[in-house]
Order: sequence, then C-alpha cells, then structure tokens
Amino acid sequence: MRHASIPVAAATAIFLLGVFIINLQVWYSARADSLEGAHYVVRNINVILKEARHATQLAKQLAENECDAEGQYRLGTEASLQPHLRTVVILKNDAVWCSSLPGNRVLLVNSSVLPESSLLLVPAGSTVNGLPVLLYQTNHAGSRIIVSISDSHIRDALDMPLNGVEYSLRVGNTLLGLSGDVATADPSKKEVLRVKASNYPFEIQFNAPVLFSLKRLFNRAGGVVLFLLIISSLSAYILQRYLSKDVSPEESLRTAIYRNEITPYYQPVVSGREGTLRGVEVLARWKHPQSGFISPASFIPLAEKSGLIIPLTQSLMKQVAKQMNAISTLLPEGFHVGINFSASHIVASTFVEECLHYKHSFIQQDLNLVIEVTEREPLHIDEHLVRALNELHNNGFAIALDDFGTGYSGLSYLQELHIDYIKIDQSFVARVNANEDSTLILDSVLELAKKLSISIVAEGVETQEQLDYLIRNNIRFLQGFFFYRPLAFKELVKVLLSKPKVKVTVE
Repeated sequence: MRHASIPVAAATAIFLLGVFIINLQVWYSARADSLEGAHYVVRNINVILKEARHATQLAKQLAENECDAEGQYRLGTEASLQPHLRTVVILKNDAVWCSSLPGNRVLLVNSSVLPESSLLLVPAGSTVNGLPVLLYQTNHAGSRIIVSISDSHIRDALDMPLNGVEYSLRVGNTLLGLSGDVATADPSKKEVLRVKASNYPFEIQFNAPVLFSLKRLFNRAGGVVLFLLIISSLSAYILQRYLSKDVSPEESLRTAIYRNEITPYYQPVVSGREGTLRGVEVLARWKHPQSGFISPASFIPLAEKSGLIIPLTQSLMKQVAKQMNAISTLLPEGFHVGINFSASHIVASTFVEECLHYKHSFIQQDLNLVIEVTEREPLHIDEHLVRALNELHNNGFAIALDDFGTGYSGLSYLQELHIDYIKIDQSFVARVNANEDSTLILDSVLELAKKLSISIVAEGVETQEQLDYLIRNNIRFLQGFFFYRPLAFKELVKVLLSKPKVKVTVE
C-alpha cells in the first residue's frame, strides 16, 4: 500500500510541473500577443491622426486668408473625403470663424472653453449629439484649429480579436474604451500595461494577462495538456509495474484489503429435502486487477500467518452488512449468514465489540448470524474465550465449528464450548460412494453430533449419491456444487428472487 502512492505522487508531480511550464509559455505568449496588439492599435490611431494633421494643413491656409463660401466648401470637402474625420473648425477670438458644416455650425458645446491641448478626449455631455469625440487641436496665426474624430472610428481601431484583452485610448488622464463615455484613468490600477505612441501624445492602455487562466491554457495548449496527462499516466503505470516487482505477497494482500479487492462471495446453504435456500456462508474472493482471481488457498494462509486475517475479516463484515441491508426485504426470518473467524481474531480483545457492532449494523434483526470457528489455527480455550463466546451466544449469535475433523482439537472444542452447528468437511462427504465402508468415519461423526444434540451442516455435496445418504441420515442443511457454486452478490440476488421466502427453523 505504501508503494501504491508513489506512482500517483510521481505522475501528479510530472503533470503539475508540465502544466506550470506550459502555462508560463502560454502566459508569455499571451503577453506578447497583447503587446503586439497594442502596437497595432497605435498604428491605427496614428493613421487617423495623420488624416487630422492633413486637414489641419488646409485649415491653416484658410486661417491666413478669408473664410468665404469657397473656403467653407474646401473644409467640408476635406472632412468628407477623409474617412475618419467628423468636422474641421477654425476659432478666432474664441468664436467660430469657419466650419466644415453649413452655416459655420459646430457639434461641440462651448468649444471655446475647452482646453487647448493638442489631443483632447471630449465626453458625451460636451457634444451636441451626445457622443464622445477625440479632438486634434493646433494654434496657428492667432487661430485655433479643431479637428474632431468620431468615437466610432476610435473604437473600431481599439477593437482587436484577442480574447480577454480590452484596449483603451488614453490621452492625459482620460480614457476611451470600446464602450461607454470618456472616463478618468485610475492611477491605483497596477495590473494594466501601456504602449506610448511616438508621434502623438497618447497611449494605448490594456489589461495585463493574468498569470494563470484555465480557459486560456486549454484554448491555446489543450492538446499539449492532454498529451502531458497521457505521458504522466503512462509514467505512473510504468513506475507501478517496476515497483510491483519488489512488492512482497504480504504487501500485495494489505493493498488488496485496503482497496476492497477482496469481496464476499456467498455459498448457499439449502434444505436437502425441499431444496429451499436457508442461508449462506460468506467466502472471501480476491480479484487482482492484473492477475485476476487468486485462490483462497493461496491468500488465506498468508493472511493468517501475517496477521492480516483480522482486517480482512473486518472488511468482509462491513461489505456483508451493507449488501444484506440492500436486500433485507428478500431475506426470510432466521436466514443464516455465516462468516469464518480465525483463532487469532476470536481471542482479540475487540472481538466481542466488533461482532456486536456487526449485528447492530443489520437492518433486519431476525437473521441468524453464525460465527464459524475455523480449525486451521489452534484455539486456546480459557475462561476469557468461553466468556466471550457465551456473551455473543446470549446476544443471538450461533456458533459453528467449521471444517470439523480436519484441524486442531475439534473434539475438545465440542466439550468446552457451546457449539450450535458442526460443519462436516467436504473431505468426509466426498468419500461417500456405493462401498459400505466409505461412510464409516462420517457415520461416527453424525452419531456423535446427534448424541450431543448439535445441528449438522454438510459441505461439499457434489453428487446425487452423497445427497441421498445425507437425507437418509436426516441432515437438513447442505451446501456444495451439487446445488450452487459460490455466488457474487448480484447472482445471489437473482437466486433469492427465484426462490420462495421460507422461514428458517432449526430442529
């Protein structure tokens, strides 16, 4: 499990470092593009002001002569032929002396009181038509020449097809953007950049690109980011394979328990005569993500030897309770749910508390929860053990002795403990055949169980001959491939839906 986080951490580090570098490149590219866009806007504004300067030259000639009908015609023609100009006006003694508009009219309100700076942004409130304008002003021979430029032409020059970048014309401390009126520049804004024109007194102001923008990153380098993600994932996979070479079986098992790769399968317990479903025994099955299903004969002994059998069983208990709760309406009263516990788990100080928590986690409280004691490990019987199992018995648990006759001290367990069931191991059932001597040992075990008034569950029933023998001997609870193989949860649900819901009783 400790190795599992290393490939993930490495892949994450590679991906984040790559994204950081790519983002820096994208940011630098966006900054360069916005600067280039600003220079382009400067060139556009310069073209417009060049037209204004050309019109001013004509106005200078008229200012030195007379503003007759011919002069007004020439001013009007100049304003009309230049694509970006609105009006040309000559003031003398703070009064309109000559205008490109008929009747020497002007589109400015109180033009004589406007500042005489060479470039001036005039707000909408100071124009007749309520639209802001840019003024190009020149003093010559006692006259003041004013060339007005429409805001729409300025905004067209500012409109650049760059996502997230907004350009504004700055003249002195006033700004004109893509929309709205002339505004006062905010000196406290630090996240803006400016490009200054060399020929005229204006600047182009724009917002600086933010250092990180997810939208910009995917728009400009989405393919590279996707490629980086694939490379990072591939690196994690290769590193995981490399590290897995040195992972011990114990470590693999610990990881499997942590990831819930080991899941419960259910071996149905049926009634021999009626064939009805009476309960299930919980079995552990490990589906490894690379190796597929691993035999319990391989990992259960390893779990018992390494001490991982306790967390493995705890994981199964949680999964079983959750799955049984999901189908509680399908389970009959008294339905057996048996789960195996190793000797090391039974003698643990928290065993009773865990089992009681397990019982209380079931929605349906009338189930017959069975603690199956395995004989694979020796179980030291003392006062503490007897008291623990008796407490569980008094709280509604049944105690079963699993794989009877194949492990340690089975007979001593029967004598010392309150056993409700013994489960005849499949090795005894498998000996049943037409030979009369084949059942001698099994006959003795069945006779012993009957004298002790202990119920019997026969495991490993595979043939009709074995079934007939067990029914003749009044063995009610049977399990084996003759009836069902171990079932995954979904398969168990299908079986429950196909069978009648019968109350389970023990005779």
